[in-house]
Formats: sequence, C-alpha cells, structure tokens
Amino acid sequence: MNALFRSAPYRRLWCNSALNAVSMGGDYVLIGWLVLDATQSSSWVGIAFALYYLPNIIFGIIGGGIADRFPRRGLLQSLDFGAAGLIILFSVLFVYQTPQAPLVLALTLVLGSLRAIKNPVRLALAYDFAGRQQATRALSGISVASRIGMLIGAIAIGVLTDRFGVAVALILMALMHTAAAGALTGMRSRNQRVAADNTPLWQNLSDYVREFRVNRVLLMLVLVTAGIELFGTSYTSALPELATSRLALRADGLGLMHAAQASGGLLIGLLLFVVSPQKRRTRIYGICVLLLGISIITLGHVSDIPTVLLTLAVVSAMISAWDILTQSMMQSCVPDHLRGRSMGAWTFAIGSSPLGQLEMGFLVTAIGIGPALYLNGFGVLLVILLAFTATPVLRKL
Repeated sequence: MNALFRSAPYRRLWCNSALNAVSMGGDYVLIGWLVLDATQSSSWVGIAFALYYLPNIIFGIIGGGIADRFPRRGLLQSLDFGAAGLIILFSVLFVYQTPQAPLVLALTLVLGSLRAIKNPVRLALAYDFAGRQQATRALSGISVASRIGMLIGAIAIGVLTDRFGVAVALILMALMHTAAAGALTGMRSRNQRVAADNTPLWQNLSDYVREFRVNRVLLMLVLVTAGIELFGTSYTSALPELATSRLALRADGLGLMHAAQASGGLLIGLLLFVVSPQKRRTRIYGICVLLLGISIITLGHVSDIPTVLLTLAVVSAMISAWDILTQSMMQSCVPDHLRGRSMGAWTFAIGSSPLGQLEMGFLVTAIGIGPALYLNGFGVLLVILLAFTATPVLRKL
C-alpha cells in the first residue's frame, strides 16, 4: 500500500474528494445540456460556462485566505453540508418550473461558487498530510479520486437527467455532498502539519498581495495558468454542439464524452501517484501543455465517436497532469502558512476561464466547431512557448 494511504486522514480526504467529484461531474453535463436545450445557442453555452468559472476570480482569493484562517477539516465539512442544502433547494425549484435560461444560469453560478470556495481548502489539506517531498503524489491521489467521481457522476447525472429529469439528478448531487461531509467525520487535526493562521482575514489577504510582489515564481505560475485556462480548457463549451451536430448524441452521449475525459485524467493521475516526479517537473509540465494544444487541434478535426472519445481522454489527461504539477509547484514555492493562499491564487488564475468559455462559444457560433478548436489549440501552444522563452525563472523551477 502506498505510504499516503496508510494515513487514515488522507484516506478520508480521498473519499471526500471522490464523492464531491460525483456531483462535479454532473455540473458539466447539466450546464451544457440544459443551457443548449433552453437557448438552442452555443454562444449561451459559452456564457453559462463563463458564469460557472467567474466565481474563481472572487472566491478563489477569499477561499485561499479562509483556508489559512480556519481549521481546514471543519471548514471543508461545513462547506459540503451547505452545498447539499443549496442543491436541494434548486431541485425543488426544478420540480415546479421548466428549465428556463434564468434558472439554469442561477444554478450555474451557485455551483461555480461552491467549487471556487472549496478547492483551495481541499488542496491545501492534501499537502498538509504529505509535506513537500510527497506533495505531487498527494495531489495526484486527490486528482485520481476526483476523476473517479467525475467518471461516475458524468454518466449517472447524464442518464438521470435524460430519463427522470434534472430534479432527480440534483438530488443525487446533494446526497453526494452529504456523504462527502460524513467522510470527514473523525478526521484528527493532529495529522495536519500546519495549524490554522489566526490573523485577521484582512491581514491574511494583505499577506497575499505582499507575496505576489516578492515571489516571482508564484507570479509566473499564476500568469501561465491564466493563459492556459483561457485557451486550453475552454473547449468544453464546444462539446454540447459537437455532441449534437457532429455526433448526433443526446444527454447520455454528452455524459459519455465527459466520462471519457474523466478516464484520461484518472489514468494520468494514477501514473503520477505511482511515479511522482521530484526532478524535471518543469520539463514534464511543458510537454503536457504542448500535447494539450496538439490534442485540442486534433479534436477540431475528428468526427467519429471512438476517436473523439480517445482525443477527449488525451486532452483531459494533459490538463490533469498540468494541474497537479502546477498545484504542487505553487505550494512548494511559498512558506507553509501561505499554502492555502497559494491555492487561492491558483483558483484565481483559473478564473480566466470565463473569457475562454465566452470566446469559444462565440467562435463556434461564428466560424464553426473545427476552426474554433484549431484557434484555441494554437493559442495553448503560443502561451507555453512564450512563457518558456520570456521567463527564465520558470525554466529554473
């Protein structure tokens, strides 16, 4: 057994992450399908995904500060119970109302806000149990848990939505959050390596800004992350249109496409969990981003279901590896008492996704799926080439 899994608190966090991800896997299926069904427009799908990621800009910073301010286990558990309550509320609303655009967009904003607040807490807590030397492995394990959950969630939520309606799918998502909160019960804080920082939240956030001014490595990682998020992850806005117009699939087929992505992320997460790179992380980081750009370009060309599913798995694998390495490097380049805030910085950086989602949605409408994916794939390649050319500090990580 891997040494990390000998730690009961880490196992509990792993289960919490997997159960949360079942709900998160449903996010992408519900948002894409419901918005396209309500508006018949890929532009609105792009707007919806932009709204989903928008809270990262605000709540990423706040969530990072809160993650350093309060005991992380209790905070994460409280957030899960709160998420369950909010999702149940929307389930009731969908029982009495048809899925119209305003209600679907409100659900999208709530789901995005929940993810933005919780991510820094969970990622910092994983590092707590592992320490600097095992950080990449610990974060890979959490990624594996998330991908397993998303794989199950994407299929289950897609099928439930198609056969029983959105209200039933939301009930399952709420139950997953309740179970996730329960998984943390009994987790002992003595296994955490870092105590909560009891400084006032305003000072906590002030330290955030100060670290950006002096830590060039953290700043560069944030900027590169924002660029890759802009061009690299926005392809998800094209998937509903790809499923319906090119592949003639329904909600369950869209769920299968998201499940293929979860499978790719799962496999790369397992690889990094078993073979955790301690050296040449930046080289692996760069290779993953290059392959991501090439895979997105490929996705714009292929038109048969098996090849699309395989390409989506590769795209997701590269995004997963890049995410894990970024999270590890960001937490390793700051003092321990700022690690929650470093993950808040990561969440803030992925807040550039709304611009990418909007851009992709409008491009699909204006020029079609293929050209839109080509442009974004080349955008990914350009970002990483410029980053390594213009920022020597990044090459020295």
